[in-house]
Amino acid sequence: MGVLIGSAVIPLWNLMTWNLASGTGAVIAAWSGMILALAGWIVAAYIQGGKVTVATLGSEEVMLSGNLIAIFSSGFIHYIYSKFVDPVVFDFDTLNDNIHLVEQDLSGLSAAERDKTMIHKTKKWIQTRGYLLTFVLILLWPLCSVPAKIFTKSYFSFWVLLSIAWGFGAALTIAILPLYESADDIYRVIAGITGMGGGSEDAVETSAVETDAATMKAKELTSSDDVDEEFLAVLSSVTTPTKTV
Repeated sequence: MGVLIGSAVIPLWNLMTWNLASGTGAVIAAWSGMILALAGWIVAAYIQGGKVTVATLGSEEVMLSGNLIAIFSSGFIHYIYSKFVDPVVFDFDTLNDNIHLVEQDLSGLSAAERDKTMIHKTKKWIQTRGYLLTFVLILLWPLCSVPAKIFTKSYFSFWVLLSIAWGFGAALTIAILPLYESADDIYRVIAGITGMGGGSEDAVETSAVETDAATMKAKELTSSDDVDEEFLAVLSSVTTPTKTV
């Protein structure tokens, strides 16, 4: 499968992260890389096995050749096309002006989470750990197995156990962390269902404050100074909680 789709990896990555990436070049690179990968895959099967069959095409070395050709040839083609054939400079800041939410609902995001400085720091945090994890999984992890050469039964069992521990650790992390981060919201939902929240004055006042903040945000999001007062009135009537006796 990588022979067919691997050629799209680097062009897509470039489009999302490189301001000089050419859109036309990405399309050309993806298709060209796939064609080169198919050709290299078939040629490698013939060179290694003397004929092209399902068995020779499915060998590990031949499949690896096709995948590597797909990935690296498309990246090279896209770079050359973007730098010398269709040089463009894309301003990623224009995304903030041209991409709009269907519904301007930002109630789930705090002011800090909408801050551009914080977003850039988060991006750097993700990139740093992403590159580190890539290095560990693609280079460091396989290199650790080189000294063993041919695995003994006990050494192979150790690697299997390590893989299982890695899998379970990852599963627990992606399952528990979202629950931990959403603990307050989950508690409020459960309290609302069971009546444990009590419907206190503080809750009503907090909701009113949040409604006022949402109304002010709606005013800020309008493209002109002529705010539709009728819309704001409806918004307030729908979102403002009513105190029950």
